[in-house]
Amino acid sequence: MTTPVRRQYLHFKARYPDAILFFRLGDFYETFDDDAELVSRELGITLTSKPMGAGLRVPLAGVPVKNVDHHLGRLIERGHRVAVCEQLEDPRASRGLVRRGVVRVVSPGTALEPALLEAGEPSACAAVHVRQARRRLVIGLACADITTGRFQVSELSAGSADDDRAQLWEFVADELQRTGARELLVSDEFGRGGDDGQGLVPDLGLQPAYRPAREFRVDCAAEALRIQYAAPPEAFALDNWPVALGAAGALLAYLHSALPQTDDLSAASAAALRHLEAPRLVQPDARLQWDAATERALGLLNAGLAAASSDGPRTLLDVLDRCGTVLGRRWLRAALRGPLLDLERIELRLDRIQALLTRPALRRMLVAEIKRIPDLERLLGRASAGVASPAELAALARGLVTAGQLAEPIDQALSDAVVGSDASPDQALAALAGPLRAPPDAARVASEALVDRPPAEFGQGVVRAGIDRNVDRAMARSDAAHERLAQLEVELRAESGIDNLKLGYHRTFGHYIELRRGQSHLAPDDWERRQSLRDRERYSEMRLRQIAQELDAAQLELSDAERAYVERLREDLVHAAPSILRAAGALARLDAACALAELAADAGWNRPELDHGGQLAIVGGRHPVVEAAAAQGAFVPNDLELADDGLRAPQLLLVTGPNMAGKSTYLRQAALIVILAQMGSYVPAVSARIGLVDRIFARVGAHDDLAAGRSTFLVEMLETARLLHGASERSLILLDEIGRGTSTWDGLAIAQAVAEALASDASRPARGPRTLFATHFHELTALAGTLPRVANAAVQVEEDDNGGVQFLHRIRPGAADRSYGVHVAAQAGIPSDVVARAADLLVQLEANADDSPPDAVSASPKPGSGSAPSRQLTLMPSLAHPILHDLADLDIDGLTPLEAISALYALRDQARYELRATLPDAAVGGGA
Repeated sequence: MTTPVRRQYLHFKARYPDAILFFRLGDFYETFDDDAELVSRELGITLTSKPMGAGLRVPLAGVPVKNVDHHLGRLIERGHRVAVCEQLEDPRASRGLVRRGVVRVVSPGTALEPALLEAGEPSACAAVHVRQARRRLVIGLACADITTGRFQVSELSAGSADDDRAQLWEFVADELQRTGARELLVSDEFGRGGDDGQGLVPDLGLQPAYRPAREFRVDCAAEALRIQYAAPPEAFALDNWPVALGAAGALLAYLHSALPQTDDLSAASAAALRHLEAPRLVQPDARLQWDAATERALGLLNAGLAAASSDGPRTLLDVLDRCGTVLGRRWLRAALRGPLLDLERIELRLDRIQALLTRPALRRMLVAEIKRIPDLERLLGRASAGVASPAELAALARGLVTAGQLAEPIDQALSDAVVGSDASPDQALAALAGPLRAPPDAARVASEALVDRPPAEFGQGVVRAGIDRNVDRAMARSDAAHERLAQLEVELRAESGIDNLKLGYHRTFGHYIELRRGQSHLAPDDWERRQSLRDRERYSEMRLRQIAQELDAAQLELSDAERAYVERLREDLVHAAPSILRAAGALARLDAACALAELAADAGWNRPELDHGGQLAIVGGRHPVVEAAAAQGAFVPNDLELADDGLRAPQLLLVTGPNMAGKSTYLRQAALIVILAQMGSYVPAVSARIGLVDRIFARVGAHDDLAAGRSTFLVEMLETARLLHGASERSLILLDEIGRGTSTWDGLAIAQAVAEALASDASRPARGPRTLFATHFHELTALAGTLPRVANAAVQVEEDDNGGVQFLHRIRPGAADRSYGVHVAAQAGIPSDVVARAADLLVQLEANADDSPPDAVSASPKPGSGSAPSRQLTLMPSLAHPILHDLADLDIDGLTPLEAISALYALRDQARYELRATLPDAAVGGGA
């Protein structure tokens, strides 16, 4: 016969077989059986055992309650799910078995604990659904962040071509990264040997968590939406997107199972997700897109190839992030990951920045006040799930009140606007003040009801006096018991004659009388010894036990009264979730706008002009990360003009010049300026006119993927293939040193073919993607004379009379004729003798190249022209044969006749050997 605790444990474990069950026993969360062995192994803690009745001993491993977040974090990082089974009543007040229940399931995508989250980053759970429809692959993607309430769905499709499907899955992987997905749900029909012939879900960068296929059915998804929102799929425009609906339904079902459970499962889970916004249908072409290689090359959020220095900012987000709140930081990150293609929304964001730029005093005041506001979204998420502490509820309430106080100075500043000034920026700023203006009544009530610093436990004075009748009555009873306890201490000192006697409390032993060990002989006979310490003795007596019982009862009553009142406050706050989320969203936008306005004011950034045309015209553009890391005034700005119609400006710009002179910086800053403009930020340029870009492709730098069997050159070619297949006339392409990973001839041929395809694709004879093409193949510069939409630009170099070189970092029209690689090698610290030898070899190679008859590759003719171009691109000739070097080294004047004959024979034998090796079937040599 097992113990009651064992039976209770097995009951909950049966409900959560796929999760580790943390079972609360006193001050520890215990695990048993296989869970204990797993936890012991993963956390490196001691595995013990515990008797559970009838001679049964089971494996046991536990973690302290006070350190549970740390251990949860380690388990979540390893992909485990943990069901937390909590004590639902005070063990001191229970009779018999303590009532317990699973309060939530913690997984990578459902974690709400602050210690398990990155403050400024999203933490989403995602679901992918796949269906084959008339030879088309259809993918439904749903992503929900229960820490903030964000919920979006998408439906994507591709034809039967492998390239189209591969690009579609790449988009899904990029979208998972953009939304911050930490957990991915997949139907079990696509895993565990259950392929139904529709194709398995590929590796998307997350370990899939398989869910029952029925949860992805349309009828089950519609029921999940009804439970959560009391509305059918038609209310969210999902009725025409069945695959996306299936993903959304499965995601909701999973989230419901992860939150507090009661007998009424649907009601409890829906209430716990009350802060979750309605699913928003997002079309994939609504944002500027790029792939992982491009993000790595540009260094947007993670320090990649564009990192400047270890001392300065390393990413674009580092430069932009001057936000005072986590809310603003998270919004800014999302805006950077998803620049817009909606011109109206972009202009609205720019208007907000302009309104704040023209009001520096208002901006400085807002920046100072915003810093006082906590993360309202995640506090609401914890409140909605029922796991928020009184301190967190107080922070949420006071943060909302503080946010509401920001509306008045905004209104005052806008009312003072000059008559006749542009009203659009003021209207954009006023739109943010509206959601902040009136915080919910529940927030004002909670901020006034809870003490300034609520203690961690109920019964310790969480609620202010005079707020709730039940709390006040319990508090009065508790205070009276404490007074009697203090009076008893005075009486015991007088009765025993021990002046330094004192009363104390221990969680295990309860209330006690404490004496020094040397005074123990003075203790009256009716005192009961409770505990002996090294230099202390502890006792109890009848009156103390009686008062302790009264005090415990009063504390329990106070704890229950405070818990009940705070629970009502929590419910009221959660009921106001829609207005709280609107206020949090407005505050995030306001914070980000202030940060971008501060940056624009300090760094001299300007408002870009955006339209639906094809121009990209930048005057005085700078790389924001490199400039921020450079010394004041050290960065050299440059202009750029591209147009995809090829009439006013080139559509493809070939950039040549030395290494370390700024070619890569020039390419990257163009892309960063476009991203900043389309996310709604001012840009580091004197002016910028940008035709909206739909995709950015950056083929920059050398890296391999050896784990997947891909060499550096293969990765380069795969990335190049991706951009050639995926680019449209509205795209922006950055190509830096394509073709350098193979032989000179292969590389030059590939580079020229790619340049020709981008500049004169027969499928789009009038327009093509705007392209920046940096290269050391100087032969390619001839394309500017044969293809009408190609132009040359070169980094300027200044040479002095001593052969020294200074890179000016200025980009000017024209072509460079040298790469100055030997000079760069010297600057990098290559030994001087190696540099000198390289310089000598370079002179010889250039001389040989000049004296050799040219091998030529013709530039492809312009489509439809019917004639070949007049200009030829000369490839570097092969090195002179070793025999020529031997002949050149002969000292004919110094040879004797016998030595001359011997040398001649040697040269003849070497020539015959080479000819036989080259032409094995030819007759070589004659005579003796």
